[in-house]
Amino acid sequence: MISIRDEEFRLSAPTIDAVSEICVQTLSEAGADKKDIIRIRLSLEEILGVWLESLEGALVHVDCGQKFGRAFLKISVDGPALDAWDNEALVFSSHLLSQAGLSFTYAYKNGKNCLVCNPRKKKSSMGQLAVLIGAVVLAAFLGAAARRFPAIQTAALSVTEPLFNMILGALRAVSSPLVFLAVCCGIVSIGDLAVVGKVGKKLFLRMFAGTFILGTIMALAGSLLFPVAAEAGSQISGNFSAIYQMVLDIVPSDVISPFMNGNALQLVFLGICVGAALLILGERVSTAQNTLLQMNDAVQFLMSALGKAIPLFVFLSLFNLVISDFDSGFSSLFKVFALAIPACLLVPLFYVFWAAFRLKVSPALLLRKLLPTYLIALTTASSAAALATNLETCVKELGIPKKVADFSIPLGQVLYKPGFVAALSILDLCMAESYDVPITPLFLVMSVLTIGLLSMAVPPIPGGSLSVFTVLFAQLGIPSEAIALAAAVNAIMDFFMTAAGVACLQIQVTLAADGVGMLDKNKLKRSVS
Repeated sequence: MISIRDEEFRLSAPTIDAVSEICVQTLSEAGADKKDIIRIRLSLEEILGVWLESLEGALVHVDCGQKFGRAFLKISVDGPALDAWDNEALVFSSHLLSQAGLSFTYAYKNGKNCLVCNPRKKKSSMGQLAVLIGAVVLAAFLGAAARRFPAIQTAALSVTEPLFNMILGALRAVSSPLVFLAVCCGIVSIGDLAVVGKVGKKLFLRMFAGTFILGTIMALAGSLLFPVAAEAGSQISGNFSAIYQMVLDIVPSDVISPFMNGNALQLVFLGICVGAALLILGERVSTAQNTLLQMNDAVQFLMSALGKAIPLFVFLSLFNLVISDFDSGFSSLFKVFALAIPACLLVPLFYVFWAAFRLKVSPALLLRKLLPTYLIALTTASSAAALATNLETCVKELGIPKKVADFSIPLGQVLYKPGFVAALSILDLCMAESYDVPITPLFLVMSVLTIGLLSMAVPPIPGGSLSVFTVLFAQLGIPSEAIALAAAVNAIMDFFMTAAGVACLQIQVTLAADGVGMLDKNKLKRSVS
């Protein structure tokens, strides 16, 4: 552990500036991400301002630097318990930090109000993409070379297959609680139901309807591009019964089996029910809310840690594929890319022209305003990394009120992912075709329902999509071997899916604000500043 700064002050207005300057300097030296430091500084100054009103003159202890290779910040103030996050003015700051992937937690220990934060290290997004591309190229080269020597091929598979299965098992272990907690905490993070208001209700309806309408369009388009198995009248009747039973089965018979079986639909249902109950009960269950939010932080931390193994996972999956079944596997990969990338580009483009028509604004102007956020998401595969630019664009360029943007954008990044829906609708059809799984009307209906609900549970972090492949393929009857191909596809498609989702979300929030008369159309139609 390396502690860079450890100082004490008396809480006052000048102290707030001094503490924030110390934090900025030391966190920068410790290698924290610059955008995270800005978010932390703004929130820290707000929190200290709230504490100043009741604890002026109290002893402030600042400890920040680097611990076990990670930047850290701890602020403690003597006095009675006073959780600044309970202040209504700071509710959205808490959500913004949480959705940006930052863990800023409050605790009261030994007569001290304590805040702890562990910002992320600076990352090179293009470096991450280069590593993924390198993993693909290396897997193809080594796999092709190993195919020439049967003895080496057998020995290599005896090493790579168990390692691949180990990483896959870890993903499966994390995926079930991740789906439940992501949905549950996304609802809890709304805060007070009164905050939602008209714009929140309208936005929820738009996101929910948009997700399933897009899924239905993708399924219908897929039925034109992929062979759909013809069914007799009795089969159609049986399929209707199966669909009806599938809808009924969304309600689990007990709480444990959905986690044991990885049933995605039941996990999402449980998450919605628990999240809604905790939201309605409010302060009466604040301890349960905090516990779930902390569990969500822990599970997402585990998923982020597993995300560091994505290049290795991609290498192993492609290496095993090249050795065992090069031709059929790679033909599926090329087909996914050929269909999914254009889909992820066309979906936000359609949203732009649709919004331009509805709002009577130039499509070219709207594109220019969305472009900065889109490019950040495209090059990082992380909506969290684009959050600051996203909010700034919504308020300054699109004319969305700040309070609406502060509520809608962080929550929308968790619950609304049209890029994910478009890409996975194509991916599951390609995997079904590759592994000879019949594509029937029942398959298409299950695909729309499952992908739509799972899209609400994907964490907005690089590699987050990997966590849902296991539950999706199990629901659709696609062999688990397809996860290897899906992992390879996801490594590249994640960039396009995230960018599409961020752009579509901005349009949905703009239209929702306009629907309740809260959109500043003068700002929207003004040229880019």
